[in-house]
Amino acid sequence: MKNAAKLVIFISLSFIGLLFFSGLITFLQAWINEALLFPPAAPGVGAALGNATFSGYSLAMLESSIPVAFYLSILLGLNYAIRRRIAYPAAFAVILVFILALSGAAYFGMESLGKMGFTIAIKEPPAETAKPGFILNQGALSGYQTVFLEDPGKPGGAAVLLLDGQPLNYQSQGPQLARTKMPFFNEKRGILTGIAQDFGRSSRVFSQWFNSGILSFAVYAGSLAAFLLSLGCLVNISFWSLANLFFGALAFRGVLALENFLNQGNIHDMLASFAGKLIHPSLITPLIFFILCILILLYSGLVYLARGKQGDG
Repeated sequence: MKNAAKLVIFISLSFIGLLFFSGLITFLQAWINEALLFPPAAPGVGAALGNATFSGYSLAMLESSIPVAFYLSILLGLNYAIRRRIAYPAAFAVILVFILALSGAAYFGMESLGKMGFTIAIKEPPAETAKPGFILNQGALSGYQTVFLEDPGKPGGAAVLLLDGQPLNYQSQGPQLARTKMPFFNEKRGILTGIAQDFGRSSRVFSQWFNSGILSFAVYAGSLAAFLLSLGCLVNISFWSLANLFFGALAFRGVLALENFLNQGNIHDMLASFAGKLIHPSLITPLIFFILCILILLYSGLVYLARGKQGDG
């Protein structure tokens, strides 16, 4: 009983910490993306992170972090339960109940903050973020540069165009530039980018189910959580806790990819055509998660019984 209470505290603290840490990372990334845009937004004119829109922006960031906290809290909770030698059925029930309660509470809390007009004031950008003489590099490989002879924020100001191997091209009315991201470095798509995109799509699905009602959200999130918890056998595959955590993370990454695959419009329509009138189309994905959960639990139970018989023999 004492270990179960510690597991509840661990799950709660993990979920809250992951929710705000993930939201902070998302906020910083959005802030950086805004800073990289040129021309810069004028002070007080509705920049993406300006005071006028930051309320909804920050809440959306926290809301998109709920699936991150959902997945990682279950993974860390399973690892904690195994290290504390908590019985798997008890850990399964405790984590399932509290992860649903915490996720629902997070959505309700953000909904309440939105109705209250929650705002966070941030410092306005300086009046002059760039001055005459500013050189805009259009790309390291192209060698194309623009030198602004007047205020870069002024549309149609005088400018000089520079191109490698070409004479200077003076323009009394410079080019009209849409807000584009400045190429400080060549970005490469990595594994974390794909994971972040999958979590973003998962966040939209979570929000749709929550907006459909708390019962609908409990069905979808509960089936997904049960599927993730059924993978507890992978978090206990070796005697090294760190290796177990790594194997579990790989398995959870696969579940995240599967969730996004099943929620694609064409895939969902295809599955709905096979299901016919047996079940409601919206319940197809939760039903798949539930069936997979049952199959994995049955396999794990049979393996456990087989090992027990071998040990008795």
